[in-house]
Amino acid sequence: MSGVGCDSEDTDDAEEMLEFPGAERLLSKRSRGMEAETLSAQADMDSSAPSDTVEQLRTQVEELTAQNADLLLKVQMLEMFEKDDTDIQTSGPDSVPVAQYDSLRREFEELQEKYARAQAATEGSSIASIAEDDAGSEEKPGEEGEDKAEKVKSLEEQLGHAQTELEELREQVRLGVYSVEAAGLATGSHSEAREAEADSDTQQLTKRVQELEAELASRKAEPNEGDNDMTHQLKQRVEELEASLQEKEKTKGKEQSEVVQRLKARVAELETTLEQSLGVGSEEAEGVLVNGLRTRVAELEAELRESVPQEQLDEVRVTLGLQLEQLAQERAEASSRLNQALLELERLRPPLHNEGDEEDEEDEEEDRSEGSEQSMASERSLRMLSGRRTLAAVQEELEVARQEAAQALDCLVAEREGRAQDALQLRDAIPLAKHQETLSAVAQQLGQTEKELQAERALREQAQAEVTRLNSELAGRQDAISKEEHEKITAELQRSIEESRAAAVAAQDALSEKETELKELRSQKALEQGLVSKEDHESQRLSLQAEINTLTASMADLTRKHEKTCTEVFQVQREALFNKSERQVAEAQLLTVQQQLADLQAQSTHIQELHQDIQHSQGLIKEKDRKITELSKEVFRLKEALGALTPPLGLPPSSLSPPSNPSSGIPGQQLALQNRISALTQQLQDWERKHKAVVAIYRSHLLAAVQGRMDEEVQTLLLQILRMSQKGQSH
Repeated sequence: MSGVGCDSEDTDDAEEMLEFPGAERLLSKRSRGMEAETLSAQADMDSSAPSDTVEQLRTQVEELTAQNADLLLKVQMLEMFEKDDTDIQTSGPDSVPVAQYDSLRREFEELQEKYARAQAATEGSSIASIAEDDAGSEEKPGEEGEDKAEKVKSLEEQLGHAQTELEELREQVRLGVYSVEAAGLATGSHSEAREAEADSDTQQLTKRVQELEAELASRKAEPNEGDNDMTHQLKQRVEELEASLQEKEKTKGKEQSEVVQRLKARVAELETTLEQSLGVGSEEAEGVLVNGLRTRVAELEAELRESVPQEQLDEVRVTLGLQLEQLAQERAEASSRLNQALLELERLRPPLHNEGDEEDEEDEEEDRSEGSEQSMASERSLRMLSGRRTLAAVQEELEVARQEAAQALDCLVAEREGRAQDALQLRDAIPLAKHQETLSAVAQQLGQTEKELQAERALREQAQAEVTRLNSELAGRQDAISKEEHEKITAELQRSIEESRAAAVAAQDALSEKETELKELRSQKALEQGLVSKEDHESQRLSLQAEINTLTASMADLTRKHEKTCTEVFQVQREALFNKSERQVAEAQLLTVQQQLADLQAQSTHIQELHQDIQHSQGLIKEKDRKITELSKEVFRLKEALGALTPPLGLPPSSLSPPSNPSSGIPGQQLALQNRISALTQQLQDWERKHKAVVAIYRSHLLAAVQGRMDEEVQTLLLQILRMSQKGQSH
């Protein structure tokens, strides 16, 4: 299982590295070196290419090799941090190396993107150089053989690169598997959890290796068809881009579906053109198609990079919606402010002329008409035009006054309805605060109505002054104007006068209505003031103020008492908690002391029992010693008897034996006695050995008991001693 987990982790890392464009060339440093060598060799062999392009390619190759070395160092550091991360994840999650690993991973991805861009630039430059070579070959048809040879060499070099990359990829996979096995032993459970995902990654990696092998075999089989292989590679790249577009289409919204469809259609067109060009089979068309496909691949990659995810699109929509709502609100506020400003301008528009000025102008005009009749004849046309303009202006002003009167009537009707409702509410209202609010509102409304009445009076005076002025102008100009024109002007003036009179009558009616409303409001105010007199109001206010003062004093006293009780309760609670904690500590100490006392009592009883057992064993040992002494004495006696029975040395047994008594029964007794003596000596030795062992065990355990140590082994040994003593007593 560990090998499978390690293989899965390695294939997962390899698949992550193969996700960006141009990742296959980042897998090995040796492939970069070989590529640099082949490029330099190609640059040396290519005599037709200019020296500048060769130097640029060399510098680019050196930069790419340096970047590749840096990337390999980063990869090694990432592998080390991954191992550290797995070790730390087993001990505790969300540790510091995880953040370092993420930062290094981001930096690694950025470097990979930079490397891919540089590689794309180098490929573009190489493609441009190839296109220039193709153009030069078209201009010089004699050099087609050399171009073909160079193409064959480049294809052979690409084949060698593919072989080296395939070998490096296999070696990388093998080394990755072996290197990850050590980490897999430490993270067995984690690798087992990722086993399913790792299997899929290994399958993808093996599939990639098989594709590279198939490509290698196809290149070996058809070495002269390099352009077709390049077109197949570009076609595969287009298919990969299409797959990535399909993956991104899932995350994008409906608005980006058009771009994706357009890209798909373009890819389909490219595929159709590719098939058609392959059917035709011309080398020049294939080169152009390869260049077009490469440019299209670059465009597709750029569009994929510039594509916006659905989440960002939703955020932009939300922000734009909020901005539109804010703009609509601001627009509504601006329109309302504009309407208010226009109304204020219409209200605050100054009158055209005063009555005194108009009378002075009329007198001056009469004097001028009487004194200068000849000069008036020359100015008839101008005055006719000015009279017509003044009539038009008067008509416009009258129309404006009529509209203002209608608006004033509407406002008065609305105010009357509102005041009637307010009056009904005031009749039903009882509280003092509400009564005061209604009084202030009524006073404000009275002030507003008075202002409106003054404004309407001013408008009426302006209209009357305008009418008198026009009449005076007509009277002064009757001599200078023809009869028909005079009749027209008089008819128009009469009509305008009638209209102004009607407007004045309407304004007078409105003024009378406002005066009646003002009277009603004043009467209502007087009634309300009569209902609540000033003295009663003052007395109520004083009583309420005194009650408020008493309530505030009582409230302050209560708050003070409450704070005092709270402090006392807090102190009592704190003392209770302190006493409780002390009591708990004392109880814990008492329990520990009781436990220690019980342990000591148990130890004392156990020691007493041991002392009793020891005394009993001492008695048994004394009894055994007594028996041993008795046996030794008996053995000694038997030895003496045996010595007495045995004949002395040097004498034959016949001389020692009495002649009268036969000695046939003595050897049997001697043998029996010797056997008994040997058995008794053996038994004595056994008893002495056992006695020494028992005494040693007794001493060691007695010392342990005196020192207060009583192990299970000691207990078993003491029990064994007791059993032995009991067995000795039973015997």
